[in-house]
Amino acid sequence: MRATWSVPALALAAAALLAGAPAVRADDDVPTFRKRGDKEREFVTAVGTAIVKAARTAPTKIELDDYKFEDLKDKKDRKDLRIVMVWKGALTKKKVQSTIVVKIDTSNKDKWEVLNIDYKDDSPSIGNPRTGEIQKLIKQLNRD
Repeated sequence: MRATWSVPALALAAAALLAGAPAVRADDDVPTFRKRGDKEREFVTAVGTAIVKAARTAPTKIELDDYKFEDLKDKKDRKDLRIVMVWKGALTKKKVQSTIVVKIDTSNKDKWEVLNIDYKDDSPSIGNPRTGEIQKLIKQLNRD
């Protein structure tokens, strides 16, 4: 007897494949703190962009406004990367400013590790920012 697929089963299988596709592409778009390279501004722009995309469902025209690395006085081998990103909402077309603090362990100078990410922006949209997606991003930022 030959197995046949029903239309709903095919649709479900296609949806499952498509749902997994962004995660595969996301690794390519997400930089890693283990391989920062020497182009600091480009790296920080990529980090900020990845965080905004994780936090919001449809940001457009994402740009780096400002950033700085700060040593923490009370904690050895720790830095905060403070990033200000500017972007527009896909539906509202309004300019939004995001303030991001990436908490970093710098004890291994060649392999920094992201410990946490604080995210705030001035968009009043409901259901955002997506804190769960931001926290999932930490694993990608720490990959080898």
